[in-house]
Amino acid sequence: MSEDFGNEYDVSFFEWNTDLQFNLKEACALMCREVVRNRDVKFLPTSPVTKTGNVVGVLAMNDEIEVIVRFPEEMLQLCKTEFCGDYKLVPE
Repeated sequence: MSEDFGNEYDVSFFEWNTDLQFNLKEACALMCREVVRNRDVKFLPTSPVTKTGNVVGVLAMNDEIEVIVRFPEEMLQLCKTEFCGDYKLVPE
């Protein structure tokens, strides 16, 4: 795991902290990383393409930084609370 990330990205992390917000450095460090939904963690470490999303963008809006995640069937705009609560990073 990169030193840029805190324990909120650990696969074993299941706490939901509504005060979490991305800073620009950590949001940019997520670019091009693969993620899966919590319900699809059982497929790790080699999840199928249909269950994997990619972080494709960073958006700063209303004093909050969000990431854009592209799945084959949809594109999502996620704040850190949503990202950490519902998604897990695929190990590199």
